Amino acid sequence: MSLPANLSPNARGALWMLASTGCFTAMAILLKILVREDYPESQMVFFRCAAGMVAVAPFLLRAGPAALAVKRPWVVLRRCAFSTLGFFAGFYAFAHLPLADSQAISFSRVLFVTVLAVWLLKERVGMRRWVAVGIGFAGVLVMLRPTGGEAPSIAVIAALASAFLFGVTLVTVKDLTRDHSTLTLVAWTNIFTTVVGLPFAFLAWKQPDLTDFALFLAMGFAGVGAQSCYVRALSSADASLMGLIDYVRLPLAIFFGWLIFAEKPDAFMLVGAGVIIASTVYITWRETREPALTSPDKGNPP
Repeated sequence: MSLPANLSPNARGALWMLASTGCFTAMAILLKILVREDYPESQMVFFRCAAGMVAVAPFLLRAGPAALAVKRPWVVLRRCAFSTLGFFAGFYAFAHLPLADSQAISFSRVLFVTVLAVWLLKERVGMRRWVAVGIGFAGVLVMLRPTGGEAPSIAVIAALASAFLFGVTLVTVKDLTRDHSTLTLVAWTNIFTTVVGLPFAFLAWKQPDLTDFALFLAMGFAGVGAQSCYVRALSSADASLMGLIDYVRLPLAIFFGWLIFAEKPDAFMLVGAGVIIASTVYITWRETREPALTSPDKGNPP
């Protein structure tokens, strides 16, 4: 797919990001439809990552065996493991939460990235960003609907776990891209998740008919499309603007959740999501002025 050459970088990036939000929403909708047909989440993870392997295969064949060479195998393995766990937790959350809730909680990964960059990479973050992180997590607590003393559901915990796990993955990728190509990291992630997920998928395998098999394929390639368009958007335009456009996923989730699944967001969800988005927008804006993910030995301001 190509875009008109006369578009500005930000316009080009905006179109790629809108395509990413559309593909991601389509993947989540198809996932929920398949869950209603009693297919296990592990089977969906397998199809998603197998589709990723198919998509990356031509690039691997062109690059040759050198594309799979890694310089820090244990770090790559850790990244793959956290990404795989994030897939399983995220798919479970999308399957069992309203579309809007799962989308909104997924945005909290920006908060986890800020915290994890300090912990894992020893990077510096200014006080105002710490305040924004705290406010964002307060929004998460609002979304947990703290009424009646009830504990959060397993699906909510899975959504938070997925956000945390992908936060670890993003921070690890930042470290690994210093001496690994994007193709190497993407290839190993899809290979690892497909191989590890295969036994879980077949233990609970339900044979799909032709219609459902088509839905599985569409779901898998929608996920690949979302990831590919997201990367293209970030490589084309300002990351802060792309981050704002990515939040289009929430109104799309609210609309299609209502249209297809008769889901109606409540006040806790809307207020909590608003707080999370406001805090992550602020963090993203601050990063464009004073990079948050900056090592102290580089001498840059916090």
